[in-house]
Amino acid sequence: MKKILSIAITALICALLLLPVAAMPDWYPEDVYSFEDFYGTDLKQVVDDADIFTDAEEKEFTAAVNSIISKYGYDLVIFTDVSTYGVGEQYYPVDFYRFNGYGKGAQRSGSVFFICMEPGNRYWWSAGTGAAERYYNYENVNALDDRIEPYMRRGEYAEAVRVYLQSIDELYTNGTLVEEVETPAALKYLTIGGISSIVGLITGAIVSGKEKAKMRTVAYATYANDYIVQNSFALRDLREAFLYKNVTRTVISTDSDRGGGGGSSHSSGYHSSGGGGGSFSGGGRHF
Repeated sequence: MKKILSIAITALICALLLLPVAAMPDWYPEDVYSFEDFYGTDLKQVVDDADIFTDAEEKEFTAAVNSIISKYGYDLVIFTDVSTYGVGEQYYPVDFYRFNGYGKGAQRSGSVFFICMEPGNRYWWSAGTGAAERYYNYENVNALDDRIEPYMRRGEYAEAVRVYLQSIDELYTNGTLVEEVETPAALKYLTIGGISSIVGLITGAIVSGKEKAKMRTVAYATYANDYIVQNSFALRDLREAFLYKNVTRTVISTDSDRGGGGGSSHSSGYHSSGGGGGSFSGGGRHF
């Protein structure tokens, strides 16, 4: 029995060794701890490895990205892929940024916007480093993700990138993003037809007031007895009897864990310290 079990375990190990191992991308170094930072040349600002954009969209995004780079002096890259190859969700996009030599100036300042199309693990992540890192605080990341999320969930990836680029331009200019709040349906109806209804109610109230003023008013009596018809009311018993007393106590529970809404992550630090690197801050969501 032991011999059979030993043979089975050996066969299982051999089978596992024969399974294909997902190769890392060409740009990923064999040893991240001995990697030395460099500044890349002729880098693409839109790298669509997941193939979710058309050629026209890539050209559009490249022009917009280059405009932002020229305007603010921070690097910027749009990156998509079909997997993170076992690397952490927040680490894979910054690995791409660093190991390909993106970044401007001594701090390698810039941003990366990543869309992962891995089945069962689809998400986006945006992050900044160097002088651009300060823009990626919790509030700004949340506001940015709130703008992007509807398009991501509808599969409108190109439109999501357009919103991202517009928001980054706004963020770099103002230092903050104003969260976009949708107008409640009730206010929309008020805008469309509610004003005329309110005007009608006010007009009706004025007319009613005028008509009421024309009516004969009732003369009020001075004393309460004046309202009583003589010999029409007789009180036989002045006693009150309380049969029982019942007090019900209900415990009102409080939920201290109540909350809502989706959030965004905010991380700082870099997992590969061999060649320097630096810190990144950013966030994203699954879709």
